[in-house]
Amino acid sequence: MYMPVELNICQDPSRTKDINFQNIDDNITIVTMYLNIGTFTKTSLLFFSKESYATVLYRNWLFSWGKLNNRVIAFFDDDDFIEQFRLKRAHLPESFTKIVKISRDQLPAFQQKKRVEEIIQNPSFSISYPPDYTCTMNAKYDALQMAVNMEDIKTKYIAWMDIGLFRRLQKDDPPFTLKVPADFNSSKLGFSEVTSRKWLSTLTPKEIYKQNIVWVAGGFVLGVKQVISEFIVAYRNTVNELLAQGLADTDQQVIASMYSPEMAWKQKIEIMTYSCPRGTFNLYGHAYLYFCLPYICKASAECKIKPTGHLENSNYLHMTSNYVK
Repeated sequence: MYMPVELNICQDPSRTKDINFQNIDDNITIVTMYLNIGTFTKTSLLFFSKESYATVLYRNWLFSWGKLNNRVIAFFDDDDFIEQFRLKRAHLPESFTKIVKISRDQLPAFQQKKRVEEIIQNPSFSISYPPDYTCTMNAKYDALQMAVNMEDIKTKYIAWMDIGLFRRLQKDDPPFTLKVPADFNSSKLGFSEVTSRKWLSTLTPKEIYKQNIVWVAGGFVLGVKQVISEFIVAYRNTVNELLAQGLADTDQQVIASMYSPEMAWKQKIEIMTYSCPRGTFNLYGHAYLYFCLPYICKASAECKIKPTGHLENSNYLHMTSNYVK
């Protein structure tokens, strides 16, 4: 039986000269998207299991978005989903929620669907995802770029967040806010680390795809506008290169390939990874790996400054590792 891990996440400003805890711009605009592609099956890390995902499941996860106090930009193609999302956030100020109805034709990633279909039809292709799912995983970076281009974003930081990321919250849990961790390096892009990069250091992109290797989780991506935009350019270029090699899967395999020995030299943006011990934030299974950074952002918002300048309610510590080219 695993026991929760309790560590310290809130840094003491008296010991950290480089961070101004009172004035740091740590607010985050959250970007998300849901495209109704019907029921599909997802293959888990290293092919351990396969789970079925249906629209009703994603609708059930929407309750957590009613608890989120950050400003949200959401892209949806389903009218019922739009209405449900709007209702969940109706109690918040109107400016906190921007919903954009979108069609797949507006997303460049879906222009590659025919090529993805050709790859998946290959008998040697072992992933069970339908082409629409692979295109959707790439399309979230299209949506993220669209959000970055919006002039009404006022926060320095933006984060992509999957619809179901906080699905483990309970209905009676209090509202929450996500803020940037105190040590986050704004010149980099933040992800949760799933597999230590040292285990990937000898793999080629083809091996990463064949073994379904995940280095960082794609469910939460944190950064500033310029860094995100530069990363998206590199991401799209890599997708094109991998498709030409007959490789198609999720964004997680794309990112692992980008920073593999074969492709890392091309990358200008560095990745800052966050990893949590099993049981941190009471997360177990694969959750403590995939949900680490967003839960750190949640805990960072819960750090309270006493009049003395010291921090209270500091229950958790995150462990970070930086990828340096």
